[in-house]
Amino acid sequence: MGLWKRGKQYWLDVVVNGERYREPLGTTDWRRARELEKSRIAELQKRPPDPTKRARTFGGLSVGQAIEAYADDRRAQVSARMIAWWRENGVPLSAFFGEKPLRKIAVADLTAYQNARRDLGRAPKTINGELSVVRQLLKHAKLWYRFADDYKPLKNTKPPAGQALTNEAQARLFEVAKSKRAWIFAYVAATLDFFCGLRACEIRALQWKHISFEERRLSVRRSKTPAGWRDPSLNEACLEALRELHARAQELGFTDPEHFLFVWHGRDKKLDPNRPMSSWRTAWRSLRNAAGLTHVRFHDGRHTALTRLAEKGVPDWVIRAQFGHVSPAMMAVYSHVRRKALNEAAEALEPDALPSQGSDDAARPAERVMSHVTSQSAPARGNVIEFPKGIGSPHWTISATG
Repeated sequence: MGLWKRGKQYWLDVVVNGERYREPLGTTDWRRARELEKSRIAELQKRPPDPTKRARTFGGLSVGQAIEAYADDRRAQVSARMIAWWRENGVPLSAFFGEKPLRKIAVADLTAYQNARRDLGRAPKTINGELSVVRQLLKHAKLWYRFADDYKPLKNTKPPAGQALTNEAQARLFEVAKSKRAWIFAYVAATLDFFCGLRACEIRALQWKHISFEERRLSVRRSKTPAGWRDPSLNEACLEALRELHARAQELGFTDPEHFLFVWHGRDKKLDPNRPMSSWRTAWRSLRNAAGLTHVRFHDGRHTALTRLAEKGVPDWVIRAQFGHVSPAMMAVYSHVRRKALNEAAEALEPDALPSQGSDDAARPAERVMSHVTSQSAPARGNVIEFPKGIGSPHWTISATG
């Protein structure tokens, strides 16, 4: 590989981006050939890969190898969280498909994977998410056309897991959260969740440069998708919690604009404000257990906040500006979670009170209608009501006397 001489001229033989190039350099001088080799390699490295050749190369990889190659190729376009999600789903996929190359995977293999995972008790949503990674790989390899008409994702029959807390339960949760100094991160995170609607990934990514106490707002610059980037306003509950966290950070010298609000925790109580906290799961579980709310998930705070705004008649576009992207289907879920709204709807459907039996208007509806028809259709032939042919068929006549 490299330079080689054929006859009197030098040739280039090199592999760039997985493609092999063998071509003459048009010179018999060794030094000139070295210069041409370097410039040609630099030119080839800037050339975009041939989609057809890429498909042939990529289709020969196993699922595990393809995930790593795909993650390396897409790392500039997606977040580190997405790459971690691909690799996490790649564990069961690699265990099932093994070394089978992508080009040899068939629809029957995807169906077999669904059955195997269901036998292990995995939920349809989980299985569909795992196979969505395979779909991305097959599309990248230009092979998805084989599956598009026959592949059917599993139906998710599980009802939405979200729930909205009652006012009493929410008050009890935050009363307990303020009771221990060790729960400061879980308390502030829950406040931003319940009273600002932030997701966990958005909270972890907050830095002090994103907080404006004067303007009473914060900037969300990391979310599930770019549609979640926004500048929500902060109420007094959020400002109070953030001020308390800022005071704690000042004691440690962790208030630089680039420092994270929720700092990374390591062994031996080691803290690093330049890295975000991975999770506050332990503190959250302890907090909710102490409050007697073991069934409450952290994300239920966002459900609660969205439901309250929807019940108060706040327009959808305002909700989206404050909470980020919310699909119309999820807006319907958020609007009908709480029992209070359902009870009010049931009361609105109560029938009107019927008149008393002794009143003149207590005549049966059928009799009132019949008398109305009789009076409006004064029969020309005695006591017979004649309907026109356009109403019903054939030409019916009904006697008004019984």
